[in-house]
Amino acid sequence: MYLTSAVSPAAEARARIETGRDLHTACSVLAEHALNPVPPTPAKARYCRQYLGGYFESLRVLHNDHDGKGVYAPAGDDPYACLNFSGPRSFDQLARSIVRTGDWHPELLDGDAYALAHKAFSDNPPCS
Repeated sequence: MYLTSAVSPAAEARARIETGRDLHTACSVLAEHALNPVPPTPAKARYCRQYLGGYFESLRVLHNDHDGKGVYAPAGDDPYACLNFSGPRSFDQLARSIVRTGDWHPELLDGDAYALAHKAFSDNPPCS
Protein backbone atom coordinates (compact mmCIF):
# COMPACT_ATOMS: atom_id res chain seq x y z
CA MET A 1 0.00 0.00 0.00
CA TYR A 2 1.35 3.42 -0.96
CA LEU A 3 0.40 6.65 0.69
CA THR A 4 0.23 9.79 -1.34
CA SER A 5 0.52 13.32 -0.14
CA ALA A 6 -2.77 15.04 0.60
CA VAL A 7 -1.26 18.34 -0.55
CA SER A 8 -1.51 19.04 -4.25
CA PRO A 9 1.61 20.06 -6.19
CA ALA A 10 0.02 23.46 -6.88
CA ALA A 11 -0.36 24.10 -3.14
CA GLU A 12 3.22 23.06 -2.48
CA ALA A 13 4.44 25.45 -5.18
CA ARG A 14 2.60 28.45 -3.74
CA ALA A 15 4.99 31.31 -3.14
CA ARG A 16 5.44 32.68 0.36
CA ILE A 17 6.42 36.15 1.40
CA GLU A 18 9.35 35.77 3.76
CA THR A 19 11.92 38.37 2.77
CA GLY A 20 11.70 42.05 2.02
CA ARG A 21 12.50 41.19 -1.59
CA ASP A 22 9.52 38.79 -1.73
CA LEU A 23 7.23 41.53 -0.39
CA HIS A 24 8.72 44.19 -2.69
CA THR A 25 8.26 41.93 -5.73
CA ALA A 26 4.69 41.00 -4.85
CA CYS A 27 3.72 44.60 -4.12
CA SER A 28 5.39 45.74 -7.34
CA VAL A 29 3.09 43.37 -9.21
CA LEU A 30 0.06 44.76 -7.34
CA ALA A 31 1.07 48.38 -7.99
CA GLU A 32 1.61 47.60 -11.68
CA HIS A 33 -1.69 45.70 -11.93
CA ALA A 34 -3.52 48.66 -10.36
CA LEU A 35 -2.53 50.77 -13.38
CA ASN A 36 -4.41 48.39 -15.70
CA PRO A 37 -6.67 46.16 -13.58
CA VAL A 38 -7.59 43.56 -16.18
CA PRO A 39 -8.79 40.28 -14.63
CA PRO A 40 -7.50 37.96 -13.43
CA THR A 41 -5.49 39.54 -10.65
CA PRO A 42 -1.95 38.08 -10.69
CA ALA A 43 -1.14 35.67 -7.87
CA LYS A 44 1.71 37.83 -6.56
CA ALA A 45 -0.63 40.82 -6.33
CA ARG A 46 -2.97 38.73 -4.17
CA TYR A 47 -0.03 37.69 -1.96
CA CYS A 48 0.82 41.35 -1.39
CA ARG A 49 -2.80 42.07 -0.39
CA GLN A 50 -2.84 39.07 1.93
CA TYR A 51 0.43 40.07 3.57
CA LEU A 52 -0.70 43.66 4.10
CA GLY A 53 -4.06 42.51 5.45
CA GLY A 54 -2.28 40.21 7.90
CA TYR A 55 0.17 42.94 8.91
CA PHE A 56 -2.57 45.41 9.81
CA GLU A 57 -4.75 42.77 11.46
CA SER A 58 -1.76 41.78 13.61
CA LEU A 59 -1.34 45.39 14.70
CA ARG A 60 -5.01 45.57 15.61
CA VAL A 61 -4.82 42.39 17.67
CA LEU A 62 -1.63 43.55 19.40
CA HIS A 63 -3.24 46.87 20.24
CA ASN A 64 -6.48 45.37 21.55
CA ASP A 65 -4.94 42.49 23.51
CA HIS A 66 -4.59 43.30 27.20
CA ASP A 67 -0.85 42.52 27.13
CA GLY A 68 -0.26 44.77 24.13
CA LYS A 69 -2.46 47.72 25.05
CA GLY A 70 -1.13 50.87 23.48
CA VAL A 71 1.20 49.20 20.99
CA TYR A 72 1.60 51.60 18.06
CA ALA A 73 -0.54 54.25 19.76
CA PRO A 74 0.90 56.60 22.39
CA ALA A 75 -2.57 57.59 23.59
CA GLY A 76 -3.84 54.01 23.51
CA ASP A 77 -6.90 55.02 21.49
CA ASP A 78 -5.99 54.33 17.89
CA PRO A 79 -4.05 51.18 16.90
CA TYR A 80 -2.89 52.90 13.73
CA ALA A 81 -1.94 56.32 15.18
CA CYS A 82 1.78 55.75 14.62
CA LEU A 83 1.52 54.44 11.09
CA ASN A 84 2.96 56.70 8.44
CA PHE A 85 -0.21 57.68 6.58
CA SER A 86 -3.30 59.72 7.20
CA GLY A 87 -6.79 58.71 6.15
CA PRO A 88 -7.94 55.54 4.42
CA ARG A 89 -5.65 53.84 1.95
CA SER A 90 -6.25 51.19 -0.68
CA PHE A 91 -4.12 48.09 -1.04
CA ASP A 92 -2.73 49.63 -4.23
CA GLN A 93 -1.56 52.73 -2.34
CA LEU A 94 -0.09 50.64 0.47
CA ALA A 95 1.69 48.48 -2.11
CA ARG A 96 3.25 51.59 -3.64
CA SER A 97 4.51 52.59 -0.17
CA ILE A 98 6.19 49.18 0.17
CA VAL A 99 7.77 49.47 -3.29
CA ARG A 100 8.98 53.02 -2.68
CA THR A 101 10.45 52.11 0.72
CA GLY A 102 12.21 49.09 -0.79
CA ASP A 103 13.61 51.25 -3.57
CA TRP A 104 14.87 53.83 -1.05
CA HIS A 105 16.20 51.25 1.42
CA PRO A 106 17.55 48.30 -0.59
CA GLU A 107 19.27 46.94 2.55
CA LEU A 108 15.80 45.91 3.76
CA LEU A 109 15.19 43.65 0.76
CA ASP A 110 17.38 40.84 2.07
CA GLY A 111 15.91 40.90 5.58
CA ASP A 112 12.52 39.86 6.90
CA ALA A 113 9.44 41.11 5.08
CA TYR A 114 8.27 42.56 8.39
CA ALA A 115 11.26 44.93 8.50
CA LEU A 116 10.30 46.41 5.13
CA ALA A 117 6.63 46.77 6.12
CA HIS A 118 7.59 48.26 9.47
CA LYS A 119 9.85 50.83 7.81
CA ALA A 120 7.17 51.70 5.24
CA PHE A 121 4.40 52.25 7.77
CA SER A 122 5.95 53.01 11.17
CA ASP A 123 8.68 55.52 10.49
CA ASN A 124 6.65 58.39 11.92
CA PRO A 125 7.62 60.48 14.98
CA PRO A 126 7.00 60.11 17.90
CA CYS A 127 6.61 56.43 17.12
CA SER A 128 9.99 55.74 15.54
